Amino acid sequence: MKVSVIIPTYNTANLVGQAIESVHNSTYKNFEIIVVDDGSTDNTKQTVDALKQRFEFTYIYQNNKGLAGARNTGIENASGDFLVFLDSDDLVLPSKFQLQVDFFSKNKNADAVYSFSDCFVEDDANNRFNIGLPIFEGNVLNNLLFGNFMHVNSLMVKTSKVREVGLFNPLYKELEDWDLWIRMSLNGSEFYCLKEVLSLVRVRKGSMTTNQDKMNKAMDKVLSNLETKFTIQHSDKSLIFNFFKALLGFKVLANSTDFYSTFFRALKICGLSSLVSFAKIFIKKLVFYFYRPNNSTTNQLEQVWNAK
Repeated sequence: MKVSVIIPTYNTANLVGQAIESVHNSTYKNFEIIVVDDGSTDNTKQTVDALKQRFEFTYIYQNNKGLAGARNTGIENASGDFLVFLDSDDLVLPSKFQLQVDFFSKNKNADAVYSFSDCFVEDDANNRFNIGLPIFEGNVLNNLLFGNFMHVNSLMVKTSKVREVGLFNPLYKELEDWDLWIRMSLNGSEFYCLKEVLSLVRVRKGSMTTNQDKMNKAMDKVLSNLETKFTIQHSDKSLIFNFFKALLGFKVLANSTDFYSTFFRALKICGLSSLVSFAKIFIKKLVFYFYRPNNSTTNQLEQVWNAK
């Protein structure tokens, strides 16, 4: 079974070689690497030309389409049974592909397999720390609604399942991976976890993972755009209730101007039985006018960075 590793890059000439090398260090050798240069203006092209003397991979240059668009170009050119999305500043560990392919071989119902990831700051890959994320397996849709618990580079997914739901949404600049996992789950895909560290995430100043306000607004946007899929295409009342519960919660965090209209629409769709739960979120909205608690994961990332 072949693995297609898609590495989008944009002005990361100093880092992309480390990502490519980490893939070539894999103990599983049936893979292809597709590097998608999303309109870089630095010396990425020259760096890639030099790297081709050492490593085998496909290089595609395109006008800037954003991260989702670059990943989609990779998917469209992939020939593997499975996909791995590796950002150009992150790394995979040598055993990742072998362990995940083995899991797929033994678990035919699995459509995606994720793992733990360690983080490191800038270039200090030997000084790692872990951001504790919850583990959910199987049909994870209800869990995914309340946040993304899978680092994108930790996953290996069946190519066919990604293509079935229409790839990444190219209109998103953030959380396009979370949106894809939700749509895959809506389509029946099952996710499983290998409970060991198989990838490394580089934390850089100003990155999405350290920008809480931007993250909150992005989560509100992703779920808002999925409302029709939940309320019209699905009849599961508990799923629709959880969708609105999650959506309203993110609208509170994002200080969204359409919170109240969404609140009354949710109440109308879900009925009076949802009143108590939704009322708690309504009260939280009022409290947030005076006090806004910080996200614990974001706090940890900020503390690590500020200690440097």
